[in-house]
Amino acid sequence: MTHNMRALLFLSAAVTVLTGCESAEAKRERNAVAARARVATESARAFEAVAVPLSAVWNDAQLVKRLVDAGLAPQRRDSVKALVWMGAPVLAYRLGVSTIDVYVYRDSVARKAVVATLDPSTFAPRGTPSPWGVGHDLIENNNLIAVVVGGTDRQRERIATALAAGAGAP
Repeated sequence: MTHNMRALLFLSAAVTVLTGCESAEAKRERNAVAARARVATESARAFEAVAVPLSAVWNDAQLVKRLVDAGLAPQRRDSVKALVWMGAPVLAYRLGVSTIDVYVYRDSVARKAVVATLDPSTFAPRGTPSPWGVGHDLIENNNLIAVVVGGTDRQRERIATALAAGAGAP
């Protein structure tokens, strides 16, 4: 093995060891930086929503704008999959210590049809346990269903207030 190859091998081994030995403080800082980046991304989307004409029905841009305007700093959770029985794609966010799963339907009639098939106590098909566990709040407004899980009473109230006002006027 040549001298350069040995040096390269040593350097790559040293980098591997150093990155694997990241301190807890460095890991927290890295996670905080990533969280701030996710919040900044959603805040930029909320700013862009101002340019979108208002509609009486909810869409992703209006949802994010309402959450940002309420000071909730949403962070998108892309790994969340929609529940089949909800019949719509899910928009999932982390808002501090709470999470919110939002389903946006084409209109309020479609939303009401889905809600009518669900057990009101579990918000799942009858006989199926709630996927959200105990302590979830349900918000319905026009073509939107939002399930809020966790957080403080004040935080859940702020989320409900932000979404209860509606999407806007056409």
